[in-house]
Amino acid sequence: MKIYIDVLILENFIVNLFLLLLTMKLIHHKCKTNIMIFSSFLGSIYTVVLLIPELKIFSYFPFQIIMAIIMVWITYGKTSIINLLKTTTIFLMVSFTLSGICFLFSLKENIYILGEKFSIAKYSIKYVILSFMILFIVIDRISYYIKEQNFVNNYIFSVECYIENKNYIFKGFLDTGNELREPITNLPCIIVEESLLGDVNFQGNNIYHIPYRTVKSNGILVGIRVNNVNIKDHGLEFRKIDAIICPCSDQFSKNSTFNALLSRGIV
Repeated sequence: MKIYIDVLILENFIVNLFLLLLTMKLIHHKCKTNIMIFSSFLGSIYTVVLLIPELKIFSYFPFQIIMAIIMVWITYGKTSIINLLKTTTIFLMVSFTLSGICFLFSLKENIYILGEKFSIAKYSIKYVILSFMILFIVIDRISYYIKEQNFVNNYIFSVECYIENKNYIFKGFLDTGNELREPITNLPCIIVEESLLGDVNFQGNNIYHIPYRTVKSNGILVGIRVNNVNIKDHGLEFRKIDAIICPCSDQFSKNSTFNALLSRGIV
């Protein structure tokens, strides 16, 4: 029987990705797709030990359990040992269930006599199962992306203002956990990527210093007061407010979905 290593790795990669994705959905845990892909690929590489006699010892059951724990740990991320073992148990249960289903289908095409060695000579439905797994993975990732984009879009507002007689337009994300205000005027703060405010002078008498505190750090933001900031929701005017515009060196969105953070005070 000929076994092609590249086909073996590819098929096991698809199965591993399907099992990890299903496990994470069962425990309602969100994880990055690239991390899940890396973990699945690592698990598929492990199957090569089944073909190399010198590495046969690593194919024994204890090593398979260790490999399953490593895959789950990479996918799930930092967590407690108890939680890791629970998640691994779920992963194994899903794996055993899938194995049982595949064995059931194999009985339809191969003869099995109790007490004799069972070998799978033909298994045409394998590619149907793999196709279903691929379809499930693709649909799940697409629907996840669409849901995330719709969620973000619901909190994105168009921000238009005039600073030193120059018109500025930003796409601001409403951070509902952000209550940053200038302590004296009590005006809400709008944090904008500084690359969009290159011409604005943040030195002079009209400067405000706003203390801030996050979970990991604290400091002082510099900002200027801007009156009649026009907030638009999907092209329609939402309201006009006075606010403090503060520059920030960080990039808020990798794909430039938004370039400013709005505090809860704008609503």
